[in-house]
Amino acid sequence: MKKVYNYLLAAVCSVAAVSSCSLDTNSPSVVDGEFVFSGIETAEPAILGAYNQLINEVNNGYVPNFTNIGSDIERCSVGNITDLVGGAQLYLEPYDEAHFNIDFQKGNWDRFYSCIFKCNSVIENIEALPNFEDIVKTAPNDLSDLLGQAYGIRAMVYFDMTRYYGDVIYVTKPRQVINELTNRDAIMEMEIENLKRVEGYLYTLGQNNHQSDRVTRNFVDGMIARMCFQTAGYQTRRTDLGDDFYTDKDGNKISYEVWGTDAEKNAVYNRRSDWKKFYEEAIPYLEKAVNQAGEASLTTVDPRSDSQKRTYGNPFQYYFQQVTEARKATETIYEITMKDTGGSRIAYNFGRGSGGSSPGLPPKANAQICSYPEVYYGEYDPQDMRRDVSMSVTGSTGLGVEQLYNFNLTNRLTIGIGLNKYDLNRVETPDLRQLYSGISYIYMRQADIILMLAEAYARTGQASKAVTELRKVHDRAFPAAVRDQKYNELLAKVGGDLVSAIIEERKLEFQGENIRRWDLIRTGMLPEVAFSFRKQLTDHMAELKANGYVQFDNGNQLPAYVWTKQVDAKKEYGYRLTTQTPAGKENDPVLYPGWRGQHDNWQAAKEYQINTRGNAVKPVPSETTTNLAIKGLFRYIDPASAEAAALEAEGYKKTPWAVGMYIPAGKTAPDQNQEAEWSTKFMGGYTDEDFAAKKAPIYLIPMETTVVSTTGIKNGYGFKNP
Repeated sequence: MKKVYNYLLAAVCSVAAVSSCSLDTNSPSVVDGEFVFSGIETAEPAILGAYNQLINEVNNGYVPNFTNIGSDIERCSVGNITDLVGGAQLYLEPYDEAHFNIDFQKGNWDRFYSCIFKCNSVIENIEALPNFEDIVKTAPNDLSDLLGQAYGIRAMVYFDMTRYYGDVIYVTKPRQVINELTNRDAIMEMEIENLKRVEGYLYTLGQNNHQSDRVTRNFVDGMIARMCFQTAGYQTRRTDLGDDFYTDKDGNKISYEVWGTDAEKNAVYNRRSDWKKFYEEAIPYLEKAVNQAGEASLTTVDPRSDSQKRTYGNPFQYYFQQVTEARKATETIYEITMKDTGGSRIAYNFGRGSGGSSPGLPPKANAQICSYPEVYYGEYDPQDMRRDVSMSVTGSTGLGVEQLYNFNLTNRLTIGIGLNKYDLNRVETPDLRQLYSGISYIYMRQADIILMLAEAYARTGQASKAVTELRKVHDRAFPAAVRDQKYNELLAKVGGDLVSAIIEERKLEFQGENIRRWDLIRTGMLPEVAFSFRKQLTDHMAELKANGYVQFDNGNQLPAYVWTKQVDAKKEYGYRLTTQTPAGKENDPVLYPGWRGQHDNWQAAKEYQINTRGNAVKPVPSETTTNLAIKGLFRYIDPASAEAAALEAEGYKKTPWAVGMYIPAGKTAPDQNQEAEWSTKFMGGYTDEDFAAKKAPIYLIPMETTVVSTTGIKNGYGFKNP
């Protein structure tokens, strides 16, 4: 979806012609911009300026990276070498709060507020129009819709800022000078009320040709729920701002249920005592987003087939294929449209890894965001069709050849278990330059709305309704014949608790989509996961070193070594790019696991690149053995066994796999730091002792120097102040 972006450059330039002065910020809390609107022609370019600000923030890399890493299903492939990663992983040394570089990514605060200021100017000007009452009475119409978009974008930015920073400056009008914090509870309550008021002003997806690259009523309904869930959930709050700082929107002091505190850092991890009412408040808007969704719908059918007779039949992957190809995807509720003129971060950061240069086949995909073998091997049921779509064990060399990852934990092909929802091998004619894919940043999709509705029902005692919604998403992931069995197994896994089942389903559904970290925080699970998952990683490391493999409850085994061979898949199957593993082919070393392989025709992509971009491309390899056959990926093969000898006689090579977690590729001796990266360093800034003492986890980030010095506000949570 590129509709909004196609207008942005012209629109942002034309803003200058319709505004009386600049929208640039003079300080983190002041704006001197003021639009003069005469109608839709002057209002629309103004709101497009706010969209452009969101694009810039995502392409900056900060928002999707920080939001994603630091959970039990996602990590950063480059280890703990940046402040950003240190912060997301709960401040591992040397990035603990006392030494944290508060200017680690300067300008983010200003960029957030620049977007807010643009929205405030749009809001003020539309609401000041002489015919505003008529606009509201006849809503939705073009001007009421633009007003709703401005409120929706502003609420989204405040939602993200309060997740990152905690309590922030709350500016709702142009030209305001505010140099004090407003507590996040009051901000969320006020923004929820604003969205409820304007929700009917907006077009629904598909109405008036509005698509997911714009804020619609669907998105606002979902944002109301997201903000309600955050307000109802656990958060780490400051204790150094006074007893009366945390109040609701009407100024009433809020009472909390406390999980734990950290007196040294003046922090408390708690949730509101009236938490349940926010789930009740979210339900009617979620019901509307599900039952009156316009063109939005959960993708439940995969219509694909091809002349090579590949097996598709995976609607979950079909959705992400549509996103990768920038086609209309009705499951997307809101996407931030990325640039296809350079700087597009989604395939580069979140995609299947590639060692290619620029141009390459495919181009370089750094794959900073990756995962853990415990998730790939142990969390997903082997019949869950989301596993191989979400995660992969192979990437690309950049010369059209598939390669097994190793566990060195740097980038590209050394990430262990990579993400797989975005693979440039799957674009018909991909741009062979890195950062040019133009894949949009999916901020909300219908599966999230459905599972939020399931959770709200479950938390308010409406179990049968909750099950109905949960199974919409769960059942899509499994073949029809086993859906009931797998649903019962999901419930058994969590001891029959319906809320836990929904949270577990969210974990598996949204791998790599910037959701799990915040689910852990708001549900109060973060401290327990920091402790228990680290213990699991450490225990598995010991088991791997002792036995040569790790045994998982679902029957999978994570082996130290696998056996691999490059093969000519084109000759054997008629294609190189694999899809859903056909029934009965689970032992095929090329077709299982599925959704890997290589682009079927890199030669055509090369010719397209040369003809349209004018850039030279390294030769397409003359060899035909472009695919990787893997034996023993889920089943331990004793390297000294007759089976191993027979595989090697067939041309397979014994290849390091999980052993790389403690013996890096190219080394012969164990490396303690490498082992720690895959075990004890998980959320290492929150120790076992911290968990036992019930200390509040510090997951927030500090305000930078210019903000502190300009406003006089001080950082909390143990962070430095200049």
